[in-house]
Amino acid sequence: MNTEREQRNDNQMNTLKTVLIVVVVVLVLSIIGNIIYMNRSSRLSDEKVALTELKESLEVENEVLEEANAVKDGIIEEKDALIEEIEHAHDSIVSARNARIATLSRRVSATAEELEEQRELNHQLAAANEGLEGEKEALRDQLAQLQDEMETLAEAHQRLQGRAEEAETMNIYSINVLTMWDRWLFSDRYNVSRANRVDHTFISFETGGTIFTEAGPKVIYMRMLNPAGNLMYASAEEFTATETGEEMSFTKMQEINYDHHPVEVQFTLVHEDRLSTGTYTIEFYVDGELKRTKEMALE
Repeated sequence: MNTEREQRNDNQMNTLKTVLIVVVVVLVLSIIGNIIYMNRSSRLSDEKVALTELKESLEVENEVLEEANAVKDGIIEEKDALIEEIEHAHDSIVSARNARIATLSRRVSATAEELEEQRELNHQLAAANEGLEGEKEALRDQLAQLQDEMETLAEAHQRLQGRAEEAETMNIYSINVLTMWDRWLFSDRYNVSRANRVDHTFISFETGGTIFTEAGPKVIYMRMLNPAGNLMYASAEEFTATETGEEMSFTKMQEINYDHHPVEVQFTLVHEDRLSTGTYTIEFYVDGELKRTKEMALE
């Protein structure tokens, strides 16, 4: 009895072990299945998110493509309208060209005779032009002759004008320079040529003009330059030289009243200091214009 009971207990224990083993196996399998299910669910969630993002990206691209298609459709419509305008303008140009060609064709056929007449007229005009060229060449020769004559007359006119200007001005002539030595009573007192013996210099001349010279007051200036070229007995006053515009001092000055008759003028210079040897230059001005120069040499 005890053996059967022990055997029965052993059987129950074995059965219980088997059941426990089965339960454990089932639990392990359940756990493994849950783990597999959870991993699979996680992958499915990630794929779902990726698919959602892909869907949204495709929707954005679709909207962009739709907008691009709309713009493209607008451009196509504009191009079609432009093509229609170009075709219409081309047709108009072709029509106008054909009409112009027809008109020109009619004119060409109608003006053939006129062209021949024009050729004949051109031939006549060419012949007439040759005659005119000859006449023009002859006129050129005559013009050259006239220009030469005019130049000759102009030169003669300038010479006459210069003479007239000279005739209108005063002139100085009959210049006489006399030196004197007054220190020795019985010596030759005049026309002294020794520089250290000259005490006085007498300068006389006549001035006058022509019937073209304007009468009235005139101013005579005399400048005496020593051999070094310096002005002797320079005045404090000055006059203007008409040729150079230079303000110049003078040695002597005298005012006269010209009445179309020659006027005699005299200047006297007293030399208190001895003169130097050499050539002295005397300049004569009338109203600022240089008229004559005279040189005096002393030994």
